[in-house]
Amino acid sequence: MDKEVLSNNYELKELTAIEIWGKLYNKELNSKKNILEYIDISRVLKKENVNEEQIKDTYNYIYEHIEGLKDSIKPNTMMYLKNSLKSQLGKYVKEKDPKPVNYFIEFFKEAYPVNARKKDFTWVLMDINNITEEQIWTTLVYINRECINNSITLNTDEKKDIIKVIEKLISKNNIKYINDLRTLKQLTDALGIGIVSAGNGFKVIYK
Repeated sequence: MDKEVLSNNYELKELTAIEIWGKLYNKELNSKKNILEYIDISRVLKKENVNEEQIKDTYNYIYEHIEGLKDSIKPNTMMYLKNSLKSQLGKYVKEKDPKPVNYFIEFFKEAYPVNARKKDFTWVLMDINNITEEQIWTTLVYINRECINNSITLNTDEKKDIIKVIEKLISKNNIKYINDLRTLKQLTDALGIGIVSAGNGFKVIYK
């Protein structure tokens, strides 16, 4: 951390996250280097007269800028930045991932045990648009099995997120996966959907 930052006494009480950033750093958070620098500098908050809400807001402010880099940095770099942020300020923040929960991703994590996770697993955690047809299928098979075993009862939000990904899979028009999907009767019944022909492709209908 910059020695000047450490030696200065900042009046940060009641400042917003943007105002705190302006006082402590005031450089654009538009690169890995700058974000890491500001994460390091932000530890001064733990010694200053600020409340937990300010630390939480700073955490979220940095997190949003990390998310803003997702099109220009590798998924592993994004994971590294998020882990650095969690390591620095995470213990002061209950919700360490301020993005809305994607319930399909939660099932995806369950479908891939730790010893079966490769780098493409991390890519999906960073951006669901990186998910492959095979990964979608593996996750759907897992959810179907849990439905059969009565281990889970899907709520409305879970159903909504699962159906979105099913529609993504169907849009690929890969007949193999579409036929396979139709065999997951327990799951499609639980979701209240069917898969039918539509012109040159297929679509989801609600029963």
